[in-house]
Amino acid sequence: MKVRILKTSDHEEMKKLFLDVFSNEPWFDKWNKEQLDLYMKDLTDNNNSLSIALFDEKEELIGCSLGYIFNWWEGREYFIKEFFISRNNQRQGAGSTFLSLINDRLRAEDVQHITLATEKTVPAYHFYQKNGFSVLENSAFLVSKVSD
Repeated sequence: MKVRILKTSDHEEMKKLFLDVFSNEPWFDKWNKEQLDLYMKDLTDNNNSLSIALFDEKEELIGCSLGYIFNWWEGREYFIKEFFISRNNQRQGAGSTFLSLINDRLRAEDVQHITLATEKTVPAYHFYQKNGFSVLENSAFLVSKVSD
């Protein structure tokens, strides 16, 4: 497996993979093409975007990490907004390998932290814990619905 920065030419394949992963169990998201295009543009077209792709030995895209690099008082941090592995490659070590390769790349670019948010009720929560992520005891991820 190898990683590289996601190229513009990879975007259609990336969106197809994203839809396949998140339109199925356990998420069952219901994306339409317009919203998906806007979301992916938001994730990949910013000055601080960092979109990393994972390819298998046949050069097929099997995973992506879409996020942002932020400067913080403790140094640089990579916030992962979306992390996904093809359903055919899940539970086979590809995600853990991908995170390790991302870590190596970020260390070389002097990034000190990787952060992300996920739900406690999905398998991803335990996957991230298994791969060295921990819950910050004094932090909370909050949300409020914009009311009419």
